Amino acid sequence: MKTRVFHIVLMLLMALQANAQIDTAPKGKRMDARQKEQIAIDDQLASQYYREQEFDKARNLYKQLFEKTDRPNYFQQYVECLIQLKDYDQAEKELKSYSKKNPTYYKSPVDLVFVYNLQGKTDKAGRQFNDILKNLPEGISNIRNISYAFQSRGLNDMAITVLERGNSKLKENEDLYLDLAYIHQTMANYQEAFRYYFLELETHPGQYNNIRNRLQSMLFYDVNHSISDELRMALLQHTQQKPDNLEFAQLLVWFALQQEDYDIALAQCQSIDRKTHDQDAQINNLSGICLNNKQFDIAKEGYQYIIDKGKNNPFYGQAVAGIINAEYQKLKAANSTDAKAYGNLKKRIEAAYDQVNTNDLAKLTLIETDIMTYHLDQSAEAIALLSQTISQVGGKQDQAALKLKLADIYLHNDEVWEATLLYSQVDKSLKEDPLGHKARFKNAQLRYFIGEYEWAESQLKVLKAATSKLIANDAMTLSLVIKDNLEIDTTGTELKRLARADYRIYQQHDDQAITLLDEIIATGNEVSKPHALFRKGEIAEKRKEFEEAELLFLQIVEQYPDSYIADAALMHAATIEQNELKNKELAKQHYEKLIDEYPTSIYTAQAKKNYRRL
Repeated sequence: MKTRVFHIVLMLLMALQANAQIDTAPKGKRMDARQKEQIAIDDQLASQYYREQEFDKARNLYKQLFEKTDRPNYFQQYVECLIQLKDYDQAEKELKSYSKKNPTYYKSPVDLVFVYNLQGKTDKAGRQFNDILKNLPEGISNIRNISYAFQSRGLNDMAITVLERGNSKLKENEDLYLDLAYIHQTMANYQEAFRYYFLELETHPGQYNNIRNRLQSMLFYDVNHSISDELRMALLQHTQQKPDNLEFAQLLVWFALQQEDYDIALAQCQSIDRKTHDQDAQINNLSGICLNNKQFDIAKEGYQYIIDKGKNNPFYGQAVAGIINAEYQKLKAANSTDAKAYGNLKKRIEAAYDQVNTNDLAKLTLIETDIMTYHLDQSAEAIALLSQTISQVGGKQDQAALKLKLADIYLHNDEVWEATLLYSQVDKSLKEDPLGHKARFKNAQLRYFIGEYEWAESQLKVLKAATSKLIANDAMTLSLVIKDNLEIDTTGTELKRLARADYRIYQQHDDQAITLLDEIIATGNEVSKPHALFRKGEIAEKRKEFEEAELLFLQIVEQYPDSYIADAALMHAATIEQNELKNKELAKQHYEKLIDEYPTSIYTAQAKKNYRRL
């Protein structure tokens, strides 16, 4: 009963809607309420017949509806039914008649071309198309509508010709470049699409963001890098042909960053700056991006470019700190144990303090105290320097960063309660800030090290929803370590062994950690063993023992494929094979395995990206 009532109500609503449309019928076709109601019913019935592909019944109803109302949409549906029934002669006749009576209606002449093509009458189709071109109406919207009509029939080449012909008829401040670019893009004619996008950018520089976003969407679907290769060539060609066009230059910088071609991005940014003298912020920011992506030499080149401009440059202090940081990170990435190199860098930092303002003081102090603690065995001096600097800087963020470093050093020295006090201070003062989340994670990690698993778990549970993806992932991983180990060993004995090894790794006592990890690998359970293998693999990777690291990571994948850490191990192995062992075929196999067998992994997106690149 309810269903029947629902259908009755639905039919009434549809009838009301159709009545509203019928009220707009041309003069001479006015109707009373009963006629409107009948037309509304016929409209719905015709639509139903069409959906169910009963085109002969739909044709008859649409013809009657058109004759009663003169509405173009009914005529259009009537013609569609004739086409579906392959009654091309009648369709041709109806379209010619309608075009004669309604010369401004743009769809009928286009449909006539379509019908001629369906009949194989290419000569007639050509003559009809030429007639449309000869009589193109004025106005950009009219030209667009005719082009859309051709596109809707799959006649894209004709749609392009309409746009090109129409473009030549428009006013000086109007063009159809974006329309042409988009239709070429849908046809995978990328060179032509780029040509029209660039013409639009040259004509209307204010369209920069729009064009960049369109190019970005094209690159998103670039599975085999063919689009990006063509775009690179097109951009390089245009920037060479029009070296004074800043929009093209900026587009090349953006594209180079998308492709991780940091050297091209920096060179182009510097080229723009030599003309405009306003790219200091961009070059400083780009140097930071290079540093974060371990492109240390390119980062140093960018920072040096700013330094060479002199001390009055507003980014001078940041560049001084940045270039020192780049050199330090390069030493660390090489796993250097050269105390002399670290000592020389420390001297440079001390000399640089006079060259920076208070805002950059904290950055230099963080680097210097890291060097003192982990490479020069001067942790007591580092603690003193940090304590002094904390009292000098005024910014809340800088103070928090310095306190985190001080807490790290305390924990490195086994001064657990001093460390947890500082972590708690930062967490409390910056609760919703990434630095606050980092402090909370470090505090939870500390509690894991000392065996307070319940406390650690309560903090990690909150951090799983942290805004920082890195912190959320780290929290999830540590939470799984605790949870999975306690499930299989409620006494916590095995977890204590793992925590002890992890603590030694944190303190950078790798040889001690390896001894503990080897014991776990020999006698541990199915949860602790893969964790120990992974940690040992990370140490081998840090020491540049890449073949051993690869074997350890792959051992996890082969022996413990259901482990929470198997996807990370597979990613590490594939990355080593790609970048260090230069075994691209094996890397591709392992990226493919990660994509297929661990589709929900946080590493899947990067694996796809690396796989496409290979």
